Amino acid sequence: MSADIWRKMGFIVEAEGAILCFIIFLVPGLPKDVTCYIFGLSPMPFWVFAVVSTLGRFPGTWVLSAQGARTASGDYLQVILLTAIVVAVALPLYYYRHRLVEWLRGKRVRSADRSG
Repeated sequence: MSADIWRKMGFIVEAEGAILCFIIFLVPGLPKDVTCYIFGLSPMPFWVFAVVSTLGRFPGTWVLSAQGARTASGDYLQVILLTAIVVAVALPLYYYRHRLVEWLRGKRVRSADRSG
């Protein structure tokens, strides 16, 4: 990973690493490979990463499994309902992603000011 990319992404890991890691793993269908690499390079202890990423995967895995089971059984209304719930949660998070990132950056600056 280049130094420039690490500078851009590093604050996220340092600011609220465990919370952000949980949120990223919570979103079903989001690619997790790069996330694992970034958090693997972070100062986050491995056991924290393992617990948080595992707990974060449960709801997304359940939703995707439920959608598959409902589709296989022909319960398309329930598939649509589950999909609508996921979209209702994901869209605001995506829409406000810049604010969330700025909030995380602000928390990092405030915590650095307190410790410095």
